[in-house]
Amino acid sequence: LVVIHPGATDPRRRWPVESFAEVARRAAADEAQVVVVGDATDAADADRIVALGREGLPAEQAERITSLADSLTLGELAGLFTHADVVLGNDSGPRHLAQAVGARTVGVFWFGNVVNAAAFGRTRHRIHIGWTTRCPVCGVDVTQVGWTAERCAHDPSHVAEVRVDDVHADVEQLRRASLAERV
Repeated sequence: LVVIHPGATDPRRRWPVESFAEVARRAAADEAQVVVVGDATDAADADRIVALGREGLPAEQAERITSLADSLTLGELAGLFTHADVVLGNDSGPRHLAQAVGARTVGVFWFGNVVNAAAFGRTRHRIHIGWTTRCPVCGVDVTQVGWTAERCAHDPSHVAEVRVDDVHADVEQLRRASLAERV
């Protein structure tokens, strides 16, 4: 079971929906069940991940990708995480919750948040880092926001350059490690 949480309060910390969808598609093709989760604000993205992830897959594989967005309580979400082989998410509360309940995690982080928010043990957790230092729209130095600069009016992803191939490789490696523990 691969659980994907695509949300993050700060839109700049959100990996693109298309990237999550590609990981979901590959995981389903690798025989994994994929469940996309989130709250009401994540439901449209979850539906899009499901739709894009299913594109081009045979029906049997496409049906492995589903959404439970806007349908789980926090306790139910924590329970789902305990059954997951791996949880993929942005730097967000649910990704931290997954880590706290013992799930393996793959996290997408902006470099400015890695030191105080990422899990560093590679046995059960993997991190992928976006290195954007300037707003892609106006060029303001985003590393100084809150220190010596005001935040610009743009909210592009600062983690968009994180590679799908790298994230998928870690998702698959942690998923297989989880499956091996069950044997």
